[in-house]
Amino acid sequence: MAEEHETLKSAAAKLFDIRIMIGGLFTVYGVMLIIYSFFTSDHDITQAAGIHINLWLGLGMLALGGVFLLWARFQPTKPPVAGSKDSGRPPAH
Repeated sequence: MAEEHETLKSAAAKLFDIRIMIGGLFTVYGVMLIIYSFFTSDHDITQAAGIHINLWLGLGMLALGGVFLLWARFQPTKPPVAGSKDSGRPPAH
């Protein structure tokens, strides 16, 4: 019973991990920008000093999203242990 409770706590901690949300959004937006960059006109590229800005920003966002997702994967959050100093409750005075 206690093991099941710990599994639920771990699942809840993983569900609300902000790194997964940030990584997912950056990855999705990066892919969207990369796809959009294939349809950018020559006039738009000329206005951007000849730089394929959508492609480069898309690649950067994709890389940043990957870093966040890998960080969340290899250093998962652990729920606080009851009774420890970092249990989320203010200290009693």
